[in-house]
Amino acid sequence: MRYVKSLLFSLILLMLQGCASHFFKADDTLYSTPTAYGLNYDEVVFYSRDGTELYAWHIYPQKPSKGLLFIAHGNAQNISAHFVSWVWLINAGYEVFIFDYRAYGKSEGKSSIKGSVEDTRAALDYLESQYKGQYFVCGQSLGGTMLLNALNKRDNTHIKAAIIDSTFVGFSDIASDKMAQVWITWPFQWIPYLSITGDYDAKNKLKINLPVLFLHGSKDRVISPNSSWQLYDLSDKPREFWLVKDAEHISSFNNKVIQKDFLDFLDKGKIFYTPYHSNMKIYD
Repeated sequence: MRYVKSLLFSLILLMLQGCASHFFKADDTLYSTPTAYGLNYDEVVFYSRDGTELYAWHIYPQKPSKGLLFIAHGNAQNISAHFVSWVWLINAGYEVFIFDYRAYGKSEGKSSIKGSVEDTRAALDYLESQYKGQYFVCGQSLGGTMLLNALNKRDNTHIKAAIIDSTFVGFSDIASDKMAQVWITWPFQWIPYLSITGDYDAKNKLKINLPVLFLHGSKDRVISPNSSWQLYDLSDKPREFWLVKDAEHISSFNNKVIQKDFLDFLDKGKIFYTPYHSNMKIYD
């Protein structure tokens, strides 16, 4: 029995020690390029605050530009995989600026939460040094947390609105949730709240002085849609929450109705909040 307890305790420690690295699943595989979709793009190199060299793509539509969307992608693969999800938006007339955190794709360095937050800030600063118009920002999954951290306590006057797609409430929350899904660690799901810092939790970074659109799929098995609801509830107005039925993790934009309404949202450039409207939409 003592051996079993010792083994279980060691397993839990191992899970928690690797928790930060678990959030980053970087690779340097070249999955595709915008050229494969008939799109022109610039390969961009810029630097994070600590001098780490970072890599990005600025992708252009074939028609006159309607605006630009900045994207902080999720925790796996790299920009050569993630940009594909936005080809429909580029074909609709919007530019896309998408970058890789440290250790992803061609970006240098080693993954870390702090470093990736600084990378996101550096990407925003670089874009604003080159693009003089106002633009939108979107963070998906882990990218939503990185983006909210980067926008917090920053001058965001060049940004029209933020889109936060399928993002978790906090690092300890998601770690606890994953432990609750395995019977052997279920009794210990409280441990992450004692061992993981809340310094970078999305729930503490919602003061960004921007309209925010939250999206989540109802069948997301990676991050519960309740996370987006909690973030929506904690955030300042104006904000909206779109819950997409049957959509899985970061797949809401595959829905053609969502695409149409999202283009309308971008065209308007802001959320029209009234105290008589809950600003929550449920999509079939």
